[in-house]
Amino acid sequence: MSEIRPGWYSDPKGSHLYRYWNGTQWTDQISNGGTHSGLDPDPLAPGMITTPPAPGTAAPSVTPPPQPTVQVTQSRGSSVGTIIAIILAVAAIILVIVLITNSDDSSTEDTQPPATTEAPATTESG
Repeated sequence: MSEIRPGWYSDPKGSHLYRYWNGTQWTDQISNGGTHSGLDPDPLAPGMITTPPAPGTAAPSVTPPPQPTVQVTQSRGSSVGTIIAIILAVAAIILVIVLITNSDDSSTEDTQPPATTEAPATTESG
């Protein structure tokens, strides 16, 4: 006699959709509508516990659907961060240009009036 693998099979009692066969006997674990429903409050009769499942009564195997493939793409448009960086760079360049063109070269020149080599002329009052 071939050994029947453990798994979910049609409930031999007929009270539930499926019952779990552990390889040697039926358990109290039941399933209704494809979901595990817990334990059967009305267990199998002792003579039925070791009777193996009938051939072809295994529950259909449920395989999870394949996970969708996610493709990440980069947008080709300008992002807000790029626009802000460009504006700041242009502002910095303008500031440097303004500072260079408005720099006062008078700091290297003598700010004192030129010294005179002649004495000021005197005027007579009369």
